Amino acid sequence: MGMVTEMRLSGGGEPGTRFNYRGMHRYLITLLPHPSCAALAERETIIPVLDGLRGTGRAHGFEVYAYCFLPDRLVMLVRGRDETSDMKLFLAAFRAGSEAAYGLRTGKRLWSKKYRERVLRKTEVTRAIAEEIFMLPVKAGLAASKEQYAFQGSFVLAGVPPPRVTRPSSHRAPRVSRAPRRPGGRASGGARSRRDR
Repeated sequence: MGMVTEMRLSGGGEPGTRFNYRGMHRYLITLLPHPSCAALAERETIIPVLDGLRGTGRAHGFEVYAYCFLPDRLVMLVRGRDETSDMKLFLAAFRAGSEAAYGLRTGKRLWSKKYRERVLRKTEVTRAIAEEIFMLPVKAGLAASKEQYAFQGSFVLAGVPPPRVTRPSSHRAPRVSRAPRRPGGRASGGARSRRDR
């Protein structure tokens, strides 16, 4: 479903070593809507896509540091949580799931076959890239400030307000199973620390 991309590493490892998109790497990803989709910045489209992004990220071991829905694209910054995190599998699952949900509702395609992705260099600061993403609506003239734009946020970064997108009355949030509580009120499994470079 996605565009096949392949990267050859330079300056390290064996010459011609292929980058396999697995591990704790950070990626800047841009998904383009299908020409028949004219609703990428509408609540009815965004809510189920956003739910799918959160769920697919958890299932495939990816943290979503930033996302921004614009009328002509979805831009997101994600990072693998461990060495088994596979960006290609994560992205394929997210695209397929959100496409299926959108197709059931509208009978149309959601995503274009092509997308853009880039692996962030070690010298690039995660929060700085996220801030650039959050400024995209301002640069596009869609909001006076990043805080005023409802269709962006982060599932990881502290200090970033949660999504202000309200759910349409017809949309039900998926049920989430919670970890069993220990005596004293704490959930089993402990708290997971979140890293921000």
